[in-house]
Amino acid sequence: MSGFVHLRVHTEFSLEDSLVRIDDLVKSCKGAMMPAVAITDLGNLYGLVKFYKAAQGKGVKPVFGADLRVDDGGQVTIVTALAMNDEGYQSLIRVISRSFVDGQRDGVAIVRREWLEAHHAGLILLLGRKSAVGQMLSGSDPGLAVPALRQWMAAFDDRIYLELQRTSRPGDEAFVHAAVALATECDCPVVATNDVRFIHPEDFEAHERSEEHTSELQSQR
Repeated sequence: MSGFVHLRVHTEFSLEDSLVRIDDLVKSCKGAMMPAVAITDLGNLYGLVKFYKAAQGKGVKPVFGADLRVDDGGQVTIVTALAMNDEGYQSLIRVISRSFVDGQRDGVAIVRREWLEAHHAGLILLLGRKSAVGQMLSGSDPGLAVPALRQWMAAFDDRIYLELQRTSRPGDEAFVHAAVALATECDCPVVATNDVRFIHPEDFEAHERSEEHTSELQSQR
């Protein structure tokens, strides 16, 4: 059995950027002998019931999570929240529900950092290049990332991980080296991830065309 588990998968419930259907995802993970997989659709939990039912009896553990748009000091960034247990699932529901009720901006649901810190029980956070810490690390003064990461770690104890990605995107290698150095300085664990938006290599072109179309529509709003 493979020991690798995907922790950042967008599905059919992330209409803007994913071609992954939940049933196909579970079948592919079973075929690859992956013991678990996490879905982290952007700002919503719409796919969880379908995900849970699809994974039942397949030998693939469903991990519930979401990519969250977080207002961190007036800047909207992205963090990934994963539920460790039922308590974490309830925390995630509370945070996302509040983002839809109290965090709407131009039709986009945004989580305030203080809400996430108030409802952190049972949650693991992944901080990558699109998080505030990641952007500081890639910016002109990467030293700012040290206190920022320590603030997150103080709120979430040992449930903060820095994300490392090697997908041949510009800046990947520089970020990986900087993130490893930051993790060492702050004694923060790291985790390797990828932004999964399609399953098969031949789906790449269709995914790129879909993203281009979505970008065009957004620019016309």
